[in-house]
Amino acid sequence: MYDSVIDWKKDSQSFDTVAELYDTYRPSYPVPLVEQILSTTDIPGDGRILEIGSGTGKATILFAQRGYSILCIEPGEHLARIARKNLAAFPKVNFQLTTFENWESDGNLFDLVISAQAFHWVTQEVRYQKTAHLLKPRGYLVIFYNHYRPLGASIRQKLDHVYQRYAPELGPDQPNSHRSIQYWINELSENDCFDLVEVKRFLWQEIYSTPQYLGLLNTYSDHLRLPEERRQKLFGGIKEILEQEGNRIEKPYEAVAYIARKHSSA
Repeated sequence: MYDSVIDWKKDSQSFDTVAELYDTYRPSYPVPLVEQILSTTDIPGDGRILEIGSGTGKATILFAQRGYSILCIEPGEHLARIARKNLAAFPKVNFQLTTFENWESDGNLFDLVISAQAFHWVTQEVRYQKTAHLLKPRGYLVIFYNHYRPLGASIRQKLDHVYQRYAPELGPDQPNSHRSIQYWINELSENDCFDLVEVKRFLWQEIYSTPQYLGLLNTYSDHLRLPEERRQKLFGGIKEILEQEGNRIEKPYEAVAYIARKHSSA
C-alpha cells in the first residue's frame, strides 16, 4: 500500500516545504494513546527513546513532558528547526538531521523506538532489522497514526460536489483506517524481528475554523500535488461551503498505535 502507491521519499520532502503550516494545522495525538504506549512498554523513568521522523515535534513533546531522554531523527531541515524551537524547554531531547537509513548510531541502545505518522517513509529493507538492532533486549517499537474518519453526511455531500468539479481524483477526507490498519498489522505480524503485542485505537475529533481547515489541507501531499490554479479553485469552493456552515468543521480522527516487542533472537 504505502510503498507502491506513492513515492513517499518525494512526499516527505514536500512536507518540509510547508513546515510552518504542518506545525500550525496538523493535529497532535490523544493523551490516552501515549499513556497506553507507556503502560504497555513499561519504559523506565530513565529510559531512552529514539523517534524516527519527528517532524515538528507533535508526538515528541508528549513524551518529553514525561521526562524521557529522546533522540529525534528528522531529515527535513525546516521541520527540525521548528521542532528544536518547540522542544527548547526539554534539554534531554536532541536531534539528528538525517534519514533513518543514513543515520549512524553511536552504539547506544534504546528502550523504545517510536514513529508517528512517518514509519512508511523508511524503506522496508531497513524498517525492522535496523530498528531491532538499536533496541535493548525485549525493547519495543511503537508506530502510530492519525487516520481519517468520515465527515458528517451533510457537509461531506456538499464537499463531494466541489471535489468532483475541481479535483475528481481526490475526495473530501477519504476514510483510510481499515486498509491502513490491516497493512500494519500484516507487516508487523510477518517480519522476523518483532512480535505484534497490541493494536490500540482511539476515536477523537478536532474542530477547525475555515482558515484552519484550508491550512490543514495545504499540508496534505495529494492536495499539494495539484496544479496551483486547480488547487486555488478547489479551496475557494471549500471556503464558500464552510462559510455557509458557520465557518467551522468537525473533523473526526482515529488514532491507532501498533505496539511490537523485539524478538529475543533479533
